[in-house]
Amino acid sequence: MLDQKLNRKKIHEASSPWVASFTLTGIKCLIVCRGPVRKEAIEVFKESGVAEYGILLSEKDSIVYPKALAPELRDFEFPDNVHRVPDYMGSGKDEKMERIKQIIDIAVSNGYTHIFAGYGFMAEDSEFIEAIEQSGVTFMGPSSHVAKEAGAKDEAKKLARSLGVSVTPGLDNVTALALVRKLNGSKDALSKLAKENSLEFSYDDKISIEENAENLLQKSYTKLIELVTIADLQKEAEIGTKEIWKDFPGKRIRFKYIGGGGGKGQRVIQTLEEVPSAVMEILAESKVVAPGSNRNFLIELNIENTRHNEIQLIGNGEWSLSLGGRDCSVQMHEQKLLELSLTQEQLKSEIEDYSKSNPKKAEILKQDLQCLSEMESQAEVFGKAVRLDSVSTFESIVEGTNHFFMEMNTRIQVEHRVTEMAYRLKFTNPNDVNDYFYLDSLIEAMAMLSVHGKKVPKPERVIRNISGAEVRINATNRSLQPHAGGIINSWSSVHSDETRDDQGIGTRNPDTGAFVHYHLAGAYDSNIALLITHGVSRKDNLERLANIIRCTELRGVNLETNLQVHYGLASWILGKDAMFKPSTQFMTSYLAGVGALESIIRDLDLNILWNEMTSKLDAAGKSILKKKETLILRPLERLLSNPHVLAGFLGLYDGRYWKIDSGSIQFLENPISILDKLYHYLHLEDRNNAPSSEKIWDHDEKFLSQARNFYAELDNRKLANSWLELDKLLGGSSAPKGIDSSLWNKITESHRGFQLGMYILKLIPNLSNKSGFNKIGVDDHLNEVVPEEFKTPKSRDAFIKVLSPPPKASSDEIIAPMGGMFYAREAPNLPPLVSDGDHFKAGQPLFIIEVMKMFNKISVPFSGKIEKNLMADADGKIISKGQTIFKIVPDELIKEESIEEITARRKKISLELVSDN
Repeated sequence: MLDQKLNRKKIHEASSPWVASFTLTGIKCLIVCRGPVRKEAIEVFKESGVAEYGILLSEKDSIVYPKALAPELRDFEFPDNVHRVPDYMGSGKDEKMERIKQIIDIAVSNGYTHIFAGYGFMAEDSEFIEAIEQSGVTFMGPSSHVAKEAGAKDEAKKLARSLGVSVTPGLDNVTALALVRKLNGSKDALSKLAKENSLEFSYDDKISIEENAENLLQKSYTKLIELVTIADLQKEAEIGTKEIWKDFPGKRIRFKYIGGGGGKGQRVIQTLEEVPSAVMEILAESKVVAPGSNRNFLIELNIENTRHNEIQLIGNGEWSLSLGGRDCSVQMHEQKLLELSLTQEQLKSEIEDYSKSNPKKAEILKQDLQCLSEMESQAEVFGKAVRLDSVSTFESIVEGTNHFFMEMNTRIQVEHRVTEMAYRLKFTNPNDVNDYFYLDSLIEAMAMLSVHGKKVPKPERVIRNISGAEVRINATNRSLQPHAGGIINSWSSVHSDETRDDQGIGTRNPDTGAFVHYHLAGAYDSNIALLITHGVSRKDNLERLANIIRCTELRGVNLETNLQVHYGLASWILGKDAMFKPSTQFMTSYLAGVGALESIIRDLDLNILWNEMTSKLDAAGKSILKKKETLILRPLERLLSNPHVLAGFLGLYDGRYWKIDSGSIQFLENPISILDKLYHYLHLEDRNNAPSSEKIWDHDEKFLSQARNFYAELDNRKLANSWLELDKLLGGSSAPKGIDSSLWNKITESHRGFQLGMYILKLIPNLSNKSGFNKIGVDDHLNEVVPEEFKTPKSRDAFIKVLSPPPKASSDEIIAPMGGMFYAREAPNLPPLVSDGDHFKAGQPLFIIEVMKMFNKISVPFSGKIEKNLMADADGKIISKGQTIFKIVPDELIKEESIEEITARRKKISLELVSDN
């Protein structure tokens, strides 16, 4: 296995004429994307010898916000190559075409040879790519013909079916079907409609009427003529949904805009009543509500309990090569969170290991290996059919051993680094097997293909690491809702096992070396950084990942990120099984389980527990407990301050360090060991140069060290085979053979002193038990086990809301639960969701907040009447969390608990958490 840090052979420094012929030094590239990939592209271009590069900055990206200057500029090599535009692609068709022209003008007038668009929506827009090609500038990515054939989800599905690739059941021509129905299936009406709108169209009797309708629609889009309204699409969607439900009754249906990505432009529905609003939402979110836009979307069977696997592809237009897969099933709101490599080499390695420890699981992994092999084969067939001439991703959903093609992303993916951790590419001279070079970067491969194209030989994929992983660090709160507006004040240095793509936020002031504060303005998506690592196995990979996050310090003002969500989840998976195969629904259920933990934690009072324990002791006991107060309470307070962190600790040690039998907690390991593990888990162990607030205090470390040494000595004496045996022995009155009674009395007395107060640790497993969190697990088939209360939407969503409760509001007002951009209506041409004087029901949407390009419909769990709208005519305005939106009159006033009632309830719950039943 090759180490991931092995230096590659630089083409621009090569001695071989053949290797040197693939130079990239003639490139001058305009980078028109943002986020982590922009900084990554800059670094790759520097290393690979690209002559010059520039970047495009949107005002929304960074310019108009204080403390949000693009961090890449801090050490940017070509200050004259920074170009500004109002935004990247505008909000509608007209603005998009204006922006395309502006970007190309910038490229041409400044002598750029290439344009690189990263993994944003511009990177697979066929109109954008085609315009670049026609200008004489080279697009660094798949050509426009690839984007047309494979990038649009509807066209990709049609092609896949023709190639025999397994696809998801559903409809891919909703707009064409709507037009045919609108014209009562008349081909003459199609021709008449074309004539009325001055569209050049001839009916083709060799193809179906739906295909003719599609041809006419394509012509209408170029002239911004609306032939099918949103209302027509809503009606057709209802009909199509009914048809799918005839064959698949009770199943959920997914609506997916053809150009969506990153979870945007998608909705899942389960009742017919949801169809109209779901259609409107995906179109509004995809910015295609303007007349003349291509509004086609897919209606698919939402295959439940599926995994999301994808295959990385690379090609030069003649050959197509798979670079293995990635498991991207851990996701929320259709956006990926944790991404893990899935390669044949990895599965073979894991099968070998499991064959010794768990043959049943080894057989499951053999089936996964077969499934992966089939997906890779189909992906290469598809890639060759579309003449893929760069890098793209073949996305599939997997149910059991069945796989279905979902879509083709004709761009590099956010998670491409996972593949780079797993493989490197070896390019060999066809005339000399000893003449070759390696590429470790897919962006560098894209650059090479954009220059040398058909000349590039088909490479060999070479294993680099058995496992690769990436987590997305996002500006989200504990319920994984976007949270814009925070400021990063400090970020710890990159760990030795870590690759961090942070947009340059971590780049220090070049003059002072100080960390520069950075404002997460939230104009685009919530991603802050990508954290990537590797391992010699999936388990080793997750252990490194968890340790990196454990050691990472990310601090700021009004800053909320999912860093601790990732720490808890990675730790939980490690405790269950590293080869766990979560479904795409797992994260939502897991989040509900964490919410159930929080619903109990918020009523827990450690001071009540500590005082209750102390009150029952004699003077000597109180003295000992006083000395141990900070030793025990500090880590417990830290653990309970974040339910995600608690969830990870529970996942790691439940069943290993304790067990629950008929409601009774039994420690399987010494509680001193549990406390020791807790300090390490929380990164509170004794560390040189760490501030006192971030490590164990000296007197506590001294006490814990004494306890460790005491029990280590007892272990050396081999008095028992387990903690349960030793604890029972130490609780007895008779000294074991070989130890005199005087010494034994001192030993037992010391034992009681060390263990005094340690039973408070029972609250940790009790929280898991009483909340039901311990019922979430992994079965022998490596699939998730989730109780119904965490899957049923009503109870599940209620638990998730506990994680991020709305700001406290008066009974006569409705306030914003988050900051973002306010909208009173779903689209500019539609009426407000509610107006003054309207009565609203519990759960009814009242307004919309757009945060980081995601549309959030806001409702409340009670009924009432709108008395006054304080945001009249304020669509598009920025609002803050807690801002009053409506003055209302509720149907019923909610009775609030008194202070006495709250105190009594908290005491009762707290004491129950250290009892055995």
